[in-house]
Amino acid sequence: MKNLLRIAMISLMATGSISSFSITSSATAALQTDREVENERRSKLTVTSRTGIALTDAINLYNSDPPQLQAAINKLGEILSRDLNKYDESTALEIRGQLYYQVENVQASIRDFNRVLQIDELPYERLQRIRFNLAQIYFQEGQYDRTISFMRQYMADDPSARQDTNALYILAVAYSQQEDFRNARQPAEDALRYAEKQQKKNYDLLNLIYSELGLTREREGLLERMVQAFPNEKPYWIQLAGIYSILENEADAFSTLEIAYNLGFLDTEQRIVALAQFYSRFDNPYRGGQLIEKEMAAGRVEKSLKNLELLSQLWSMAREQRKAIASLTEAARLSDSGELYYRLGQSYVADEQFAKGIENLRQALRKGGLSGKDRGDINLLIGNALFSLDGESSEGRAAARRAYVAASNISTSRNAANSWIKYIDELEATDRALAEVERLQQEARRQQEIDRCETLIDVVELGGSVDQVSEQRCRELLARVESGEEVELEAGTETDAAPAEEETSSEG
Repeated sequence: MKNLLRIAMISLMATGSISSFSITSSATAALQTDREVENERRSKLTVTSRTGIALTDAINLYNSDPPQLQAAINKLGEILSRDLNKYDESTALEIRGQLYYQVENVQASIRDFNRVLQIDELPYERLQRIRFNLAQIYFQEGQYDRTISFMRQYMADDPSARQDTNALYILAVAYSQQEDFRNARQPAEDALRYAEKQQKKNYDLLNLIYSELGLTREREGLLERMVQAFPNEKPYWIQLAGIYSILENEADAFSTLEIAYNLGFLDTEQRIVALAQFYSRFDNPYRGGQLIEKEMAAGRVEKSLKNLELLSQLWSMAREQRKAIASLTEAARLSDSGELYYRLGQSYVADEQFAKGIENLRQALRKGGLSGKDRGDINLLIGNALFSLDGESSEGRAAARRAYVAASNISTSRNAANSWIKYIDELEATDRALAEVERLQQEARRQQEIDRCETLIDVVELGGSVDQVSEQRCRELLARVESGEEVELEAGTETDAAPAEEETSSEG
């Protein structure tokens, strides 16, 4: 608007006459339409000498140092109080409207400009500039209906204005402010198309309009252009990754988020966790685990129950069992239920750390919050771990059996638990049978030893000769038996010595 006033003033001062507002038509006489003929007539109009002198005085006040804007406005008011022809009045109103705008008397500026359009005597090009100025003023004042009306008329009256990117942008924004995004779309697209250089505001506006209209495919293409044109704009990368996800193009969503992370744009926990989950989905859980662990250490990802659980899952998928256990241990401490202790116990059992597995499985039962099926499965797993830990001893099998009995009280685990109980009972029965056989064998050996010792002592008492050590052992054994003591033979203690044979003489 200031440029328009400056042009008018410079023209008046340079020529010393009011003809500076004239516009020469570029059309040839043979092709002139009625409108062109009328514009030709208007372009030849000049203000009267008296009005021209007064306008020059007003302009001189404007150009003084410092500018005397109010004095210039007052001078123009004096001119307009006279009986003027339409052209003189329109010219004075045009200049005063611009000065009013500069002193921020917006309503007065609007009034003067509308009066010029109502008179309709200035050349069409100048009227066009006034329409554009009014559209801008109404836009700044938030009067979007009037903005749209004047901008539409501005474009309708001049085909070249339909490629005015500034006008198109204002029109699209005005429609958007009214939430009329369907009508906002075309001028926003045209503003981007006709722009001589890439401007963020044009991209941002069209991105908003596509978003509001749910034009996901169109928005995808636009955002792809935006990240190329403005690669340092973080929101564009994040939005593009989101669009790819909506369109179920997870490979591109993943690569876009990864680029954004490498550029330092993923600075929120939600986005970092999303990238880690993508690593998992694209068969690189180890990288996802590294990412979460690194960002937890940096403080950008909270060591919350949810995030620690995710980390343990990533390490588990990457077959980093020890790291998975460490993460799950932290998570379990934060949980209100025993579910994570259940998973932790499973991990320890899978890693053949049976004692720790049993400890965490029992903690899961104590903490509670589990389904009946989980409780049954946990008792089964405890039984298995106890059996693996000490299934050779009767005490170990008894402990495992108690866990299986607890599991048998739940329908979902009853069959498996009963199978184990039956198996343990059969083992115990077999061991008892073997023990009885062993006992009978031991009793037979004991009786045999007693019998032999009695025979040996009889030999001694009849004057026979035996090994003194064997004799001593036998006397002790028989004494213990006679006293009623239960005698258990130790290996290698049987008195195998037989009575000595009588010597025969070689003499005849």
